[in-house]
Amino acid sequence: MCHNPSTIAIAPIDADDIDTLLNLYVELFHHREPLTACIGLRRARLSEIVRLLYAESISYPPLQQQWWLARDRADNQRAVGFVVGDDPALVTDQALPDNLTVDEQAIFAEVMALLAEVRRPLADQLSAAGTYLHIAAIGVHPQYEGLGIATRLLQAAVADATARGFRYAFAECTSLTSRRLHEKCGFKHLHRVAVTDWAQDKLKQCTVCIDLMQKLLEN
Repeated sequence: MCHNPSTIAIAPIDADDIDTLLNLYVELFHHREPLTACIGLRRARLSEIVRLLYAESISYPPLQQQWWLARDRADNQRAVGFVVGDDPALVTDQALPDNLTVDEQAIFAEVMALLAEVRRPLADQLSAAGTYLHIAAIGVHPQYEGLGIATRLLQAAVADATARGFRYAFAECTSLTSRRLHEKCGFKHLHRVAVTDWAQDKLKQCTVCIDLMQKLLEN
């Protein structure tokens, strides 16, 4: 089925959209996003953990200001893409959810340490609120790929952050497609971590390379 990009609307979420966004997040990331695939959770379990990890944002509306949905107006407002952003200065240190198994605790601790290593060049710059927009996740349904939706989502999030006075945006890209998307939108490469070279245990077989990308926002 061919889809018309002119029927795709991009808008920030409201409270009623949170479940829709998180369900789409799990649908698109389970076994498709490279690092998530390395973690290897069942879909239902991934859904539980995603909701726990985003619990702070769900309960704190200012953190939702960087969450956007793409909907197809020609298909009953179907949600077909999303971008999730945050302000690292407003997100407290993410604790692991309490109900993780021992193996899950080990792999998520390793993932968090890995992402800290990827962010290392920015580590001393992320504490000032309203300075850095973090593009945490972006995805488009396979049936809607190739229509420029990911570009529009990223541009919308960046333009909104720029209008609100943010100075930079950054992202951890786990695929060449993601890196090219961010480059298309003006992001520059800062740092790369090859997971197999860095990992000590659970992620040792993960062949993903993660690129830290940054964009200077022109107010």
